[in-house]
Amino acid sequence: MTKQIKATITRYRRLLNIEWKEHHFISDGAGKRFMIGPLYLRIDDTKGAMAHYKWFEKMFDDDSGEPFHRMGWTLTLQRHGDDPAAERMLLIAMLKNLYLFPQLFGEDLPRIDGWEGSNWENLEYITEAPKWMLNLWSEEELEWAKGIYYSEQAIKIRDRYITINQFLELERPGEKRSELVMEASKLVRGDYSSMPL
Repeated sequence: MTKQIKATITRYRRLLNIEWKEHHFISDGAGKRFMIGPLYLRIDDTKGAMAHYKWFEKMFDDDSGEPFHRMGWTLTLQRHGDDPAAERMLLIAMLKNLYLFPQLFGEDLPRIDGWEGSNWENLEYITEAPKWMLNLWSEEELEWAKGIYYSEQAIKIRDRYITINQFLELERPGEKRSELVMEASKLVRGDYSSMPL
C-alpha cells in the first residue's frame, strides 16, 4: 500500500511539474495538488507533507482552499510542532466546509442554512469523501483539534460566518452584499480584524 501511495504522489508531482514547465502555470482541473499533502500523511511522512504545503503556498498563494487539503495542512503543522500555525490553519479550514470537523469528530452533523459559494462547502462533499482522509488523526490529535474548534474564538468566528452566509442567501447584488462577501472572504483567509474577538 505504501509503495502504491508513493507512486501516486510521484505521478501527481510529475504531472504538475510538466504542466508548469510547458505553460508556466498550473490549472490542475482534476485537483491533484489537493491530494498530495493528505497522501503524504497517509504514509506517515510529515516531512514530505511539510515540503508539499510549502511548495503549495508558494505556487498557489491565492488558492481558495479545498477543505481536506486545509485539514491535512492543519495536521501537518501540528505534527511538525508549529502549534500557532496549526491553530490558525484549523480556524481557516473549519470555514472551508462547516461540516468538516463535526464529521471528523464523529458527531451529529449540524443543519446549516445559508449561501454556499461552491460545492466544496456542501454537506455531500464531506460525507462522500474517502474515509481514509478522516482516519489520519490520532485520538490525541482529535482532542487537540476539539479544544481549538470549540474555543470561544472559533465559535465566534463560525457563528459570524454562518450569519453572513444566511444574509447572503437573501441579499440582492449591491453595496451591502459586496460588504458581506468581503467580510466573509476575510474570515476565510484568517483575517479577523473586522470582528471583536
